[in-house]
Amino acid sequence: MTTALVGTSPAAKRPAAARALTVRPAPRREPPFDDEIPPRHLYAVGPLDQQLPFEPASPRDQAMPPRTVLRTDLPDPAMWGRRLLIGIIETAGGRRPLQQLAALLSHSVAQGLGADFERAAQRRRPHWTHAAAVRSVRSCEPAEGVAELCATLQIGARVRAVALRLEAHNNRWRCTRLQLG
Repeated sequence: MTTALVGTSPAAKRPAAARALTVRPAPRREPPFDDEIPPRHLYAVGPLDQQLPFEPASPRDQAMPPRTVLRTDLPDPAMWGRRLLIGIIETAGGRRPLQQLAALLSHSVAQGLGADFERAAQRRRPHWTHAAAVRSVRSCEPAEGVAELCATLQIGARVRAVALRLEAHNNRWRCTRLQLG
């Protein structure tokens, strides 16, 4: 009786020493990222690159250095902060949309306030500032174009603290940090 090896190739019949394995690295599946390319190759001009068809900018069109904001160009930070807090209280009470305050707030502060008001709405409760009254606002200016304020809000018999940081932006104040206590 003859037995045949089923599924064996002629290479499999050779001795193990004759079969050599070749290990090859797998090719990359994605392009290299900017931090993986040596810096000298990041902005190299290739043979097919051409200059853009724009004329060079005149000295007048070049970016102007930021103008130093004088304190006399800005309103009183304590009064401005009081008005902003009243706007936030009105927004929490549903009497004003948050978009009306967007120009007075940095993007991160506006998003944080929106998230606070949204969480309160999901719990089906008004935000704690909805019935607050501004008791006092104090300000100091640690640097040119920067004001830091602390305020107290009264809600019934309770008093809560608020801290704000204002920075000059286009000759007006903008709230860049807000901490509701």
